[in-house]
Amino acid sequence: MSLANKYRPQTFDEMIGQEHISDILKAQMIARDKIHHNYLLFGPRGTGKTTSARLIAKGLNCLNLQNGNPCNECSNCQLINAGTSLDYTEIDAASHTGVDNIREEIIDKALYPPTTLQKKIYVIDEVHMLSKGAFNALLKTIEEPKSNVCFIFATTEIHKVPDTIISRCQVFNYRKVPTQAMTLHLEKICKAEGLGYTLPALETIANISEGCVRDAVKYIDQVSILGEITEGNITKFLGVAGENTIKTLLETIKKGDRNQIFEFLDTIAQSGVDLGQFTKQTIGYIDQHLLEDTDFYLKICSTFGEILGNLRRYPYPIVAYKISLNNYLNPEKQLTTSSIPQISQSSVSTQVAASVAQTSAPQQQKPESGPVNSESKSEVTTSALGPVQSEGVKEEAPSTQPAPAAPKAEPQPVTASSQMQSGTNDLKSLWQSVVAQIPKPTAQANLKDQAIIEAISENTVEIIVITKIAEMLLKNEEIKKLVESLLTTSLGKSVQLQVVYEAKESYFARKMGL
Repeated sequence: MSLANKYRPQTFDEMIGQEHISDILKAQMIARDKIHHNYLLFGPRGTGKTTSARLIAKGLNCLNLQNGNPCNECSNCQLINAGTSLDYTEIDAASHTGVDNIREEIIDKALYPPTTLQKKIYVIDEVHMLSKGAFNALLKTIEEPKSNVCFIFATTEIHKVPDTIISRCQVFNYRKVPTQAMTLHLEKICKAEGLGYTLPALETIANISEGCVRDAVKYIDQVSILGEITEGNITKFLGVAGENTIKTLLETIKKGDRNQIFEFLDTIAQSGVDLGQFTKQTIGYIDQHLLEDTDFYLKICSTFGEILGNLRRYPYPIVAYKISLNNYLNPEKQLTTSSIPQISQSSVSTQVAASVAQTSAPQQQKPESGPVNSESKSEVTTSALGPVQSEGVKEEAPSTQPAPAAPKAEPQPVTASSQMQSGTNDLKSLWQSVVAQIPKPTAQANLKDQAIIEAISENTVEIIVITKIAEMLLKNEEIKKLVESLLTTSLGKSVQLQVVYEAKESYFARKMGL
């Protein structure tokens, strides 16, 4: 028998963390005239709803109540414990959702008096799974129940139960079991089973179970296979870190040594710890110890909240950790995906502007000077700016004289920086203004920093996209036409989009000349 079943409470006094409910139920068992015909028990999983339903059933039929608790020795209690009484029925609503199921299992049978017990008990677990028709069929029965029938409903999602059902029941709200009460319960089980344990290990299990007694006892059952209940065995079997590991990490972060932090994170990841669960544990630890160092814990808690959100975005969770903690230690040098395109565009524009300024000024024949690379994707041209001199023409005049005008040629691309110098918006501002006019918020969010105007030719706007999502959006016919229309209006001429995908790493490396 599993420990969860072996140590399932058999009396109201054995329930943990639900005293606000067990005290009321005990009083009702004693004062039989205050018993309700219908009970609705709701709350998180593993908090004692089904256990309470069975205790209510035994309490209503016990022949020898002991201060409101069932004796578990009389014939009625033993029949219910064994599940062999015809008058006690447990139904899982997930597999009995229809009207016919409810009519056959409950409505028709509820018409007959009990055979062995004093009251017929019907327990419907996960009652929110019943169909609308089943609820309607059940409504009349629970609205005018017979005195010898009691319905007990249990659910984790009370918002899915019709108000007409809720209003006809006495409702009890089950809460997550506090960590301290859970730890004491686990310690009691370990002592009864003769298991070796450490208190920090039990506290770790109590924390990761998140108030669910069934999960906590199950973890004890699993880890005990390895021997003693220790933090090392918990990490090995469950992939979670102990409280000492969390404490050490926070102390290391507080010291501010980035290399030491990263080494410790690598150690945690290599030990098999689930970093998602570890992040939740850390936030819980911070909450419990907030008053010990309020300023530090409040600040670092927001960083761990950011990490929790970023874990889904990175194929390697350790990367999310290192980026977020680096930003925490160096707020002036943020490593965010949204800031990198801005920085790269700015730096490239500055470099190209210098090149254009050099070509516009009188040139001197120097061996080390070379033509500006006219094939750079960062260069653009517009009809309003006019043609630019070709840089490949040889100078015949003395070096002290300006170069002669080049023969008339096709307009060469003009850089975004030149466009800024001529008084128009730069490419980034142009793109941001276009994206801001897209009515779909999701498209705005993905295109704002993941797509960049790379070049503008006579009739084409070339856009580099650094994510597949941005590429998919700009190749969507509706969005593509809208963007082309907005660019046409902004540039004053008809243009078409040319969307080019380039991997993020490759794009940044190219822009930075790596």
